Amino acid sequence: MITLLHGDHTLASRNELNRLKDAASNKEIRVLDGRALELSTLVQSLESSSLFGGDTLVIIERLFGKIGKFPKRIAELCTILTRSSEATDIILWEDKEVGVTVTKNLGSNAKIQLFKLPVIIFEFLDSLIPGNSKQLMEIYSRLIIEEAPELVFAMMVKRVRQLIQLADGVTPTGVAGWQASRLTTQAQSFTMEKLLGMYKTLYDRELSIKTGTSPFSISSHIEQFIIQI
Repeated sequence: MITLLHGDHTLASRNELNRLKDAASNKEIRVLDGRALELSTLVQSLESSSLFGGDTLVIIERLFGKIGKFPKRIAELCTILTRSSEATDIILWEDKEVGVTVTKNLGSNAKIQLFKLPVIIFEFLDSLIPGNSKQLMEIYSRLIIEEAPELVFAMMVKRVRQLIQLADGVTPTGVAGWQASRLTTQAQSFTMEKLLGMYKTLYDRELSIKTGTSPFSISSHIEQFIIQI
């Protein structure tokens, strides 16, 4: 059996991966990093028997991330996976949405689960502009009902980092042309000094949360940050 977990909502897909791992506690679990995986290692991990004589579960993370434009390579890997899936359970975890080339080559018997970030989180991120605190708070009050504040905070850090790069004339990795154009317009609403200050504020808040030195919750930190924009 092959299960593919993919999409940009990595927190949700990772939670599902952990749930599946817990449910397979009676199996020998092998976890592979697909980004640096040799073909021979993949075949050996899929086809070798368990040392304890039981069933195996092979988890492969980020296998297709760098080969999306190489259909022959995708077909080769999927052939190996589908052949081995008759005797071994396989979970593929990707931190982004894979293309139809992958899903088709995995075959109709594969279980495909797509995890997409809700539209409202992008509405929130796109509203991060000076003097917009009231609208941001209104959107955040709706967003927090659906999503964990940890995810919102991480997405804010990522967005501010992207704005800094674009303000400096650098297109962030993984950002399409139309996205870069829209984010560049957003970046122009700030000075570089303001963007760097926002990034430092987020970094300091994250550090205080992780070290346990802050008396505030993550959600409170987000609200304080919104007010200061």
